[in-house]
Amino acid sequence: MRKGFTLIELLIVIAIIGLLATLAIVSLTTAQQKARDTKRVADVKQLQNAVELYYSENAVYPLTTAAVNATWATFGAAIADYITNVPIDPDNDDAALAVYTYGANTAGTEYFIAALLEDTDHDALNGDDDVNYDDGVLSGWDVGVDYVESDDSANEVVTNFDCADDVYCVSE
Repeated sequence: MRKGFTLIELLIVIAIIGLLATLAIVSLTTAQQKARDTKRVADVKQLQNAVELYYSENAVYPLTTAAVNATWATFGAAIADYITNVPIDPDNDDAALAVYTYGANTAGTEYFIAALLEDTDHDALNGDDDVNYDDGVLSGWDVGVDYVESDDSANEVVTNFDCADDVYCVSE
């Protein structure tokens, strides 16, 4: 009688372990994406509350125009009395996509806050504001809008911003 395992038996066991490890990693990655998206939605709501509190005391939303040299830092300073910490995207490794965006019209009477979600089927996307700003026209807005992003890039003028269903947006 033989003792030990054959090469075939060992290869089959290694293949099964590899398959299980792959499934575990994929599942973990999906869970991490969902956790980051949940944090993004909570952060946007927290920013919205701070912006609304700012409005209730100042009768305008924080401005983001070039005239006030707006950046994410100046936006954060404007709402500092209404929020403990101004959030940044939980996935700062991908700077091109991992930003929060805040924009206000030049009169300070309307705003939007946006975050790109990784899960395009996230439940929060069913109840957000799907506004679309294209070439100077934003449905329901009286004038153009400037915006700042949490990567602290300088003030930028929106020429095209879409709150389609991979972007979670709130607005007034």
